[in-house]
Amino acid sequence: MGPDLTHLASRKMIAAESLPNTPGALAAWIIDPQRIKPGNKMAPNPLAPDDLQSLITYLQTLQ
Repeated sequence: MGPDLTHLASRKMIAAESLPNTPGALAAWIIDPQRIKPGNKMAPNPLAPDDLQSLITYLQTLQ
């Protein structure tokens, strides 16, 4: 079970429309979602910088 990533790259907003869909906002949401939107069901994801960049690059291909 996980979030719906359908067409993620074409969305203007992420995190239940609380952030613009930019690489920086996406990184913040992935690393510490509770700081962005307390109470959400997404766990923190402390990724190495290279891994985080690779994930963001991949997510940006989901048109």
